Amino acid sequence: MTASVCDVTLVTDPRFSGGTAQAFASDVRAFLGAGMRVGVHFHHSGQFFQDSDTDNRDLIALLALDGIEISPSRTQTLFLHNPQVFGAAQIAASERPLRLPKCERLFMVAHHPPFLGNGALCYDPVSTGRALGRCIGHARRMEWLPVSGLVRAQLRSFQPLIALAPEDWPNCFDITRWVPSRTRLSGPDIVIGRHGRAHPDKWPDTPAQIAASLPAGPHTQVQVLGADPEFFTARGIDTSDWVLLPFGAIDPVKFLDQLDLFSYFHSSGLREAFGRTVAEAMMMGLPCLLDQHLRPTFGANATYARPDEVPAMIERIRSDPAPHLDRAAQAAAWCRAQFSSTQVVARYTRLMAAASLRFERGDRSSPPGVTLKKWVGFHRRARSTRIAT
Repeated sequence: MTASVCDVTLVTDPRFSGGTAQAFASDVRAFLGAGMRVGVHFHHSGQFFQDSDTDNRDLIALLALDGIEISPSRTQTLFLHNPQVFGAAQIAASERPLRLPKCERLFMVAHHPPFLGNGALCYDPVSTGRALGRCIGHARRMEWLPVSGLVRAQLRSFQPLIALAPEDWPNCFDITRWVPSRTRLSGPDIVIGRHGRAHPDKWPDTPAQIAASLPAGPHTQVQVLGADPEFFTARGIDTSDWVLLPFGAIDPVKFLDQLDLFSYFHSSGLREAFGRTVAEAMMMGLPCLLDQHLRPTFGANATYARPDEVPAMIERIRSDPAPHLDRAAQAAAWCRAQFSSTQVVARYTRLMAAASLRFERGDRSSPPGVTLKKWVGFHRRARSTRIAT
C-alpha cells in the first residue's frame, strides 16, 4: 500500500511475545477491518530484551497484511506500544536510531504500570515523554493511554508532569473466536487450569503457593498450557498429576474449552497491567479464581483469593456450581461488551474528540513525596548502570 498520510500508525519492538504483542496485533487488525489507513513500524530497542530474544513471527506477519503501510513518514495518530522499550536509555542503546513518523497526536499505550509490586519504579513516564519528543523532531505532547484502571492510578502519580487520556485503552479481542462449546461444571469431576509462559513474574512466589493454586486430586484435574515442565521441576513442584501442554500445542480457545475453572495467581512483585489471559477465560464462560490485584480491572466478574484458599473454593463451587456459572455468564457478557475489537473505532473516535488531562481526579497509587523518592532512586540506579558499563 502507498499512502501519503496514514490514519493511524502503531509502533513497538517486534520481540514482544506476550500480552503486548497480542494487543498490538489485535489493534492493527481492528483498524484495518474498519477501513482505516494503517501504518506499522518496528524498532529494536536497547537494554530491555536479551540477545537470545528473537522477533515474534506473528508480529512480523502483520507487515504482509493487505493495506499495511510499512514505516510511513506521516500519520495522523501515532500509537507507541509499551513504554518499557521507549525510555531514554532504551532509545540511546538501540542499534539504529528510532525513526518515528510526523504526527498530529502522539499516544503511549501503557501496557505496564510504572511501579513494580515492591514499589520500585521500572520506567519513568516523564523522561520517556521527553526522549520521544526529541525523536519526533517537532513539538508534540505525548498523551498516555493506560490499558486499565490499575495503570491509570499509577500514572496519575506523575501528574501534572504527564497528560492522561480521559479513557483507558484496554486490550481488544475478536470475540467471534472465543465461544465455548460445552457446559461447565456438569459433574463431580472438575478440570482447573491456566495458560501462560513460565516466567517467575507470572506465577506465585513459592512452590507451595503454586501447588495450592492448581490443586490436583481424585476429582480435580490440572491442565497448564505454555509453561515448560523444567520451570516446575526446578522449584520442586510435583506435576505428575498435571497435564502440561507446551506452547503452541493446542489453540488457546480449545484449551480453555476443556476447563471448568480458571485459576490465575502471580508473583507479589508483579502488578498485572491488564490480564489478557483472564479476559479470554471469561469470554469462554469460565468461573475465574484470581489474584486480588486484578480486582481493579475485572471488578465483580471474578472470585478473588489467596493461592492457599483455592482448594476450599473448588469444593464450594463443586457443591453448588449454579451461582458461579451465573456470574461467569455475566462476566462473559461484560468482557464481550468492553473488549470487542468492534469497539476500537468508536473508542478511537472518542479519543480524537477529547483532550488529555494533566490534572485528573481519582486515586493515585503513590503520593507526591513517595513518587519523587522512587523517581530519584530509579535515576540513581540508571546512572550507576551507565557508569558500570
